[in-house]
Parts: sequence; C-alpha cells; structure tokens
Amino acid sequence: MQSLEPFYEKKLTCIFCGKPFTTLRVRSRFSIPHQIDTDFCPYYRVGNYNPHFYYVNVCPECGFAFSEEFSDQFPRGSKEVIHAQITKQWIKRNFGQVRDIQQALESYKLAVLAASIKKEKNAILAGLCLRLAWLYRIENNAEQEKRFMGLALNAYEASYVHSDFAGTSMSELNVLFMIGELSRRLGQYQKAVLYFSKIIQHKDAKDNQNIVNRAREQWSVAKEENSHSRG
Repeated sequence: MQSLEPFYEKKLTCIFCGKPFTTLRVRSRFSIPHQIDTDFCPYYRVGNYNPHFYYVNVCPECGFAFSEEFSDQFPRGSKEVIHAQITKQWIKRNFGQVRDIQQALESYKLAVLAASIKKEKNAILAGLCLRLAWLYRIENNAEQEKRFMGLALNAYEASYVHSDFAGTSMSELNVLFMIGELSRRLGQYQKAVLYFSKIIQHKDAKDNQNIVNRAREQWSVAKEENSHSRG
C-alpha cells in the first residue's frame, strides 16, 4: 500500500490577477504540535510539519500573497498600488513547493504588504504579524519576534476598537485575549491585566469557560510579573 504523503496540492485562483496556481498544504495527521505557547505558537517534532509555513498563498505570476481569510474585494485605487508596488517589482518564482523557513518568512512579508495596501481587516493583518512573530521565535530571533508581536498587538487593538473581527475566525474574546497576552509578552503588564480582566467580566464569559480560565491564569502571571518588574 502506498504510504500517505505529508503534503497535498491545493488548486487556487489568485484573487488579484485571476491566474490559477497550485500550492501545498500539510495533512493534519502530519501537523500535530507537541507543545503550544500561551499565545498559541505551536512547536512540531521531526516528522511533523508546521502548517503555518503554508498559510499564505503566493501567486507565482503576479506576486500577490494572500490567506484564505482575505476578502476578494479591492478598495478603489488599491489594484493600481498593488500593481506598482508588488507586481512590477516581482521576480517570478514558485512558492508552491515545500518551503523552508526563509520562504515562509518571505511569504508572510508579501502578505502583510498586500493586506496593508488592500486595507484588509485589522484582525487579518494581526494574524499575519502574529504568525511571523512565531516563525521568528522558532528561529530564536528575539528582535524580529518582538517587532512583529508589537505590530500584531497594534492591529488587534485597532480590530477591537473598530470591531472588524466580525466575519473572521476571531471572536471579541479571542481578540481581547491576544491583546492581553501580547501586552504581557512585551512587558506591558498593567495593560495585560486590564485586558484579561475584560474577558473575566465579559457578558459572554459563562459560555466561554475555556478562554476565561486561560485569561485567569494569564492575569495571575501578568500580576506577578508586574510586581517583579517593580521590585
């Protein structure tokens, strides 16, 4: 019997130029993390593959990079800017094969640029920056990890203010948790405590015990870290 490959091909159509292309995805049985950080950064053992390497689709024709959470609507004038800033600069190459960490990082940076020009929802931009921070954490690049955690935090805060997480995979409680946890990781302990408290006191708290329990734990951690930082 033929053994199952870790990857499978997915056929896509570029939402910018309309050209078809194929990209890879990791089969779920080959992407089981053995450890997950408090901000949901996963770690994989040898023989398993990080599906976040393949989260971003990169069109080999025009260089537009997008996730499946991107809207296929483009604000007026954005297509011209994308053409000038991405497609005209693009050196054709294929991201549809097995990716190493550098290709994964590049795919996210292309997607962050595309999302910014396209004025994609803050919640989606935040998710891209967060995953970039995770990849830099795996690389032990603390400086770049911190930089992208900061960008993710700003985007989650904007998402919370404008409630633009509606229609994405994020709920209000998820967004509040990410603001709290990223604030804590960036040493902004009082802000972290405030946002974890918002979850505990939230009107939907009783229906979301899992995230409320997690918020209580991280609230305690942030309080302790805050007292240490003052001491």
